[in-house]
Amino acid sequence: MSALDNIYNEIADNIATPRSSLLLIKILKEQGKPERVTKACLKALEFFPDDIHIRRLLAETYFEQKVTGLAEKELDKLSKQIDGLSSIYKLQAELFRKQDRIKEATNSLKLYLAHHRSDQEAAKLLSELNSPPKEKPSVLPTSTLAEIYYKQGELGEAIKIYEQVVKSCPDDERSKIRLSELKEIKETEKHRKATEGILKEKKLRLIGILERWLVNIKQGRVAVLSHQS
Repeated sequence: MSALDNIYNEIADNIATPRSSLLLIKILKEQGKPERVTKACLKALEFFPDDIHIRRLLAETYFEQKVTGLAEKELDKLSKQIDGLSSIYKLQAELFRKQDRIKEATNSLKLYLAHHRSDQEAAKLLSELNSPPKEKPSVLPTSTLAEIYYKQGELGEAIKIYEQVVKSCPDDERSKIRLSELKEIKETEKHRKATEGILKEKKLRLIGILERWLVNIKQGRVAVLSHQS
């Protein structure tokens, strides 16, 4: 064993995280030393047996060395690990579905079903997501609906609905009268707001004038007192 091998072994023995082990193994791989890579992977897996990234590098290295039997063995272990983790795709799909992210939910379910084809619940959900959205039934304009909007303070919306009612039922005299009343209320409200705006503007202008008078009066008193002293 070379001095360099001893250094690598000493470093590997003191590595505390799988990420650091992976970094060391990648450095070895870049140096074109497959035997050293396999040893480093096997040693790291003694400490971190569930790390799929290290095991994947080991499987790749075996495959590159044409050691197909060992490569197949490691890939089989990886497949089982991935199958065990694949349930997260179903949970992810549920999360996306609740957020109305249908496309992303569909993709997650497809990934899940690639590992769990017998899950009928997931297959049914995927079918529902792929189905075209059902059209919501349109709400027919009625005087009752218009009055609901009016009571909620939505005068403009109430007028629109009454206009639709009158258009669809020209003989509905009661709705015509109510529509005229609401339009009159709207005009009155509009006029009241305009008047309030004018009064407010006048009030602010008057306050400004009074403030200037007050300043002038104070300055006049100061001038008089200075003259008297």
